[in-house]
Amino acid sequence: MKKYLTMIAAAMLTAACSNDKEEMVTPATGDAVSFAAFADDGDATRAKGEINTTTILKGWTWDLTGHAAPAGGNVTDLRGFGVFGCYTGKLTYENTTVAPDFMYNQQVKPDGDDWVYVPVKYWPNEKSDYISFFGYAPYEAEPQDDGRCIIDISGNYAQGDPWINYRLSVDPWGLDTDPSTESQVDLMYATKFVAGTPDKYLPWLNVQHYDANQQNKDVYSDSKIKLTFRHALACVGDAIDIKASDELMTKINGYCDITINKLTITYKNLTTKARLVLNCNGTANWKEIISGELTTSRTYVKELDTPLALSATEQTISEGDGLFYIPLQIKGTEAAYADIAVDYTVDNGVSTYNGTAKGKFDLDYNLEGKKQAIHLVLNKNLSLEHLVLSLGSPATDPSFSRIMK
Repeated sequence: MKKYLTMIAAAMLTAACSNDKEEMVTPATGDAVSFAAFADDGDATRAKGEINTTTILKGWTWDLTGHAAPAGGNVTDLRGFGVFGCYTGKLTYENTTVAPDFMYNQQVKPDGDDWVYVPVKYWPNEKSDYISFFGYAPYEAEPQDDGRCIIDISGNYAQGDPWINYRLSVDPWGLDTDPSTESQVDLMYATKFVAGTPDKYLPWLNVQHYDANQQNKDVYSDSKIKLTFRHALACVGDAIDIKASDELMTKINGYCDITINKLTITYKNLTTKARLVLNCNGTANWKEIISGELTTSRTYVKELDTPLALSATEQTISEGDGLFYIPLQIKGTEAAYADIAVDYTVDNGVSTYNGTAKGKFDLDYNLEGKKQAIHLVLNKNLSLEHLVLSLGSPATDPSFSRIMK
């Protein structure tokens, strides 16, 4: 029987396995199942733990301590994404009667411009047979609730849509020195690549060999399962800026200066963990997990090394330190929100006073895949607790600015 390699990915894998010199033998179809992966992310920046590029998912690495390592390591360090494949023969996919018997949590990793995996799987001999593909990222080999974000996945013999159980990171900003604690992971799910129709993203259901490449149905050697990965989590506070209201700036102009020293955000009523079902239609398909810990809080603190002079123009307090959260409200729990406190100093040229401005920011549950900036306006959506402003002017009212004791 003639032995030959049909795919670049297969060739690369064979070369990588230097201890096994035997070439891979293709079945009658002569084509391996191969993948192409893209990130559907119009925003180049989300929060810590995100992918590193908006086009190719090559940013996930995992070091020996359990923390995310910097991108750029060799291919053996890259997590890549996981794939479930369900073979149904002549029957179309029914989520209640099928298990992922073709591929189960198969790790697919980047290698140059290709995506590779072992062992290579091939298209069925019968070109009209169906296979359905589901994917998630980043890949997790041994999910468990031990400080990781991906804590469980559906079983290899379980019938029904594959799913991923996700727990909100207990150390989202990477401050914990415990090596078993994972910083927040930007969970993503794979959809069919459909250019220009974002409202019709679906999994790759009922794929036949000739249908694997929509633009070139009859060229088997070029057929790839093109996966578009979408964000399942919402992101809040990736960009946080502050300014003074026009009214406040008019009153303090020429009389005193206000500088910002510290920002504290306490995110409350966040859903602790939930199940992402990988058969989605346009938005992440989150389901409740009922456990003893339904909701949790996370606190972010930003100490400014250099005090920020307040102005009427928006100025950045923090960027890139946002929080991923599950955009799902568990029944019977209160809606999620953020308590915000901004510590400031008032200097009138004679004395200085310290004060705090406070506000509340509601979190949106309908923002799968999107991020929310936090725009703070002193004396508008941030109330001044200690700084009292009269209706008069500094020239006529000496008590224009004073601190409440």
